[in-house]
Amino acid sequence: MLTIILERRDMTALRVSKSEVEGAICSGIRKAYREYLRWTGDEGLHGAPEYLLTCAIARELAELDEGCYVTLEANVRETLECADVCFRGSPPATLRERGRADIVLWVAPEADQSGVPRVLVEVKNYQTGPGGRLAKDVRRLRDALLLSMESGGALEFGCLGFWMGVDEKEWASYGSSVGWFESKCDKLRDKAGELVKCHGLSVRLVQPKTYQWQYDDATRYAWAPSVLVIEKPTE
Repeated sequence: MLTIILERRDMTALRVSKSEVEGAICSGIRKAYREYLRWTGDEGLHGAPEYLLTCAIARELAELDEGCYVTLEANVRETLECADVCFRGSPPATLRERGRADIVLWVAPEADQSGVPRVLVEVKNYQTGPGGRLAKDVRRLRDALLLSMESGGALEFGCLGFWMGVDEKEWASYGSSVGWFESKCDKLRDKAGELVKCHGLSVRLVQPKTYQWQYDDATRYAWAPSVLVIEKPTE
């Protein structure tokens, strides 16, 4: 069981910026892709085990600042309690009692203090579009953030990090693999937005760069390290 004793403290300021967190997630995905490509010769992350991305992302997040820490597969309810989130009655079904978060980013307000859960990160090795897996993860991040907002908790935002890629076999009507890739990204972002907008939250899809590559058989494809950010309403 995760047990962390926290004294009351000002938790309004995040030691690292949101863009730094997003960049660390994308950097981890990019490094996992390159490593797996080197191991396999020409395979993308669609066939890789999910924990390869999880560990790569966690490593990047832990290096953000001396006051940043990460836990893997932490119990969601216990994590939220450490973030000063109050549960009144039964929690949403998305936050099942034994549910676990792929990565939790803990940030200490001061260098000599204990860390506080600030960001929940879900990881997918391969996201093909706005399907069922996307909805499940977005709802979990949405509900955790809403609970934190309602009780004045410490969570700042939620992230879904994933590798996304398409090859040229199915992009004829889009003109290029990049065109098809961008179309799928637009649909994914729009679907995620539908899942959170009625609650006043917003989403952004962060992809620092789209890459073009080709397999040994000359089939071309486009891909990008991606992070879907679930955010509180802007003030």
